[in-house]
Amino acid sequence: MMSYLLFIAVCLVTCVSAHAQCSNTSPCPFKGGDDFIQPEEKSSIDGKLEMTLTVDVSDVTVEWLTFTRRTYNGGWPSPTLRVRAGDQVDILLKNNLGDSQAEGEPNTFRHPNTTNLHVHGLHISPREPQDDVLIEVRPGSEYQHHYELNALQPAGTYWYHAHHHGATYFQVASGLAGLLIVEDEEASMSDQLAAISCPNNCDKEVPMLLGKLLFYGQDALSFPTMQDIMGDIFVLDDIVTDENITLLDWLERNDATQYLTNGQYVPTISMRPGEIRRFRLVNIGPTDMLEMYLEGCEMVVLAFDGVYVDKPYQTEYVFIPDAGRADVAVRCSEAGSYQLISRNAPDQIMSVGSTPVYDGIIATIEVSGEPVEMSFPTSLPERPFFNLDLRGFPDTRIRGRNVVEFGPTPYLNREKMKTGDYFRYKFRTGTVQEWYLVNSDPSVGHPYHVHVNHFQVVAYNRYNGPVASFAPAYYDQQGFLCDQQLEDFDPLEAPEVIPVNLTFLGHETRDRGMAGYVPIGQWRDTIMVPPLASITIRFMADEYPGTCVIHCHFLNHEDVGMMMVTEIVRPWQSIRGAHVTSGGFHPGTCKFFDEWPDVRKNSPAGSI
Repeated sequence: MMSYLLFIAVCLVTCVSAHAQCSNTSPCPFKGGDDFIQPEEKSSIDGKLEMTLTVDVSDVTVEWLTFTRRTYNGGWPSPTLRVRAGDQVDILLKNNLGDSQAEGEPNTFRHPNTTNLHVHGLHISPREPQDDVLIEVRPGSEYQHHYELNALQPAGTYWYHAHHHGATYFQVASGLAGLLIVEDEEASMSDQLAAISCPNNCDKEVPMLLGKLLFYGQDALSFPTMQDIMGDIFVLDDIVTDENITLLDWLERNDATQYLTNGQYVPTISMRPGEIRRFRLVNIGPTDMLEMYLEGCEMVVLAFDGVYVDKPYQTEYVFIPDAGRADVAVRCSEAGSYQLISRNAPDQIMSVGSTPVYDGIIATIEVSGEPVEMSFPTSLPERPFFNLDLRGFPDTRIRGRNVVEFGPTPYLNREKMKTGDYFRYKFRTGTVQEWYLVNSDPSVGHPYHVHVNHFQVVAYNRYNGPVASFAPAYYDQQGFLCDQQLEDFDPLEAPEVIPVNLTFLGHETRDRGMAGYVPIGQWRDTIMVPPLASITIRFMADEYPGTCVIHCHFLNHEDVGMMMVTEIVRPWQSIRGAHVTSGGFHPGTCKFFDEWPDVRKNSPAGSI
């Protein structure tokens, strides 16, 4: 027994030594375990934050691996911005990338060196110089943003990232993303919440920017594949390892794919027994959902997407779609080592379908030292009036109904993204809207994201809509070709009858606590719409007119067309002229005169 222990000890020393000698030319498996680091923070002072975000290429390092990425301010992780409601935030976005880039066609992967900036989740104006994601900051140019945060902006966890159509996937996967935290006012918090939150207990916060920034496996959308498509030159194929293969080959053969935490590979978070900390979890994707478990410890949900839930509640897992966020209070009562993992649990699959869910370790929590006694929050700050419960709002006072339909990729409402003054829907400030999110894809869910206003989940409905095929074409649920089709429908490529896959039909009847579903009544700015699903949402279009962008937050889907623009207008302005149909075909329908979703007869004239 003693000799066996001695062997293990020698092996551990040897392994550590081997890791220390690893390099780009002598690669080895990543080991994880480094102490958790928090990004550099930039905080507002006296209601103002002024800073520069410089986009450039720079070397970043994960353990022994050094490679070149597009970054903010020279590396990973990007700075965390801390602000408060009502603040003025001035960000100078400087684009120092080179101008040698192919232009490319709209709705294709293109423009690797053109960028812009989106403050994801903020209730803020979408007009220049604030959160206008349709501007282009070309190579060698800059843009001065002046953000005026709403005085009632909900405190919570948000993020910022590049959002230029055609380059969003590539740039976010490269690392152009960072945390944005709106701090609570001290007087609004209970003692228990204040004990795990800034401004007085910032040491109890654990901000985690989670993204698949190592993505070198055999995947059609791996990062080196995107580098090749975008004409990027930093592909790691010019470094030869001591195995006489390129570093790129080594990474791909060893499936070097991992969600990083603040740019780290499976870091270690240290806590004491009984200590409660506030984990701020941000899933920057760009292609995966997170279904997160922490066995042996307690998790209490505080907020999703920056909006507090009605009351804190304990959970076994936290589902965070691509671009979603969760604030979770965590306590491990006993000393030991615990793993925060994401996995696609078999008993949850009927709620998510074949949607990609990351499977792997996110971080390790090491619990040691003297125990402490802390209590979970039992109450939370009140939400602003525009995030109050709308489920009981009278149907007769709904001033707009709209359908957002995910079709076969890359179609959203049966078209690909169009630019210019081409609005798919118009609605007025001050109105309550009821929208229907539907997904005709028979197997894969899509993360729906809308800018400007959060929405409340009201119902999961029976899905009576069409089923998408790869033709691309729409069929009814008996397999007969629909009358209502896609913009690019080609009748010569679409058989009249096909077998359709209805495996995941029935979301309205399943356990509402399953991972892929949002509890009824909660607020979000991003939600996973499961395959063959229909979800009713409501929201108040509060204060801000301008373009309202809607898109799939699988960023590879967005870049190739799964995005559209709606317009919010003032109460006295017309809402006519929107392109609600696609060539006369109505989203969500299969046959002419379909009664589902019957939004036309229930909506004010001209609203759809």
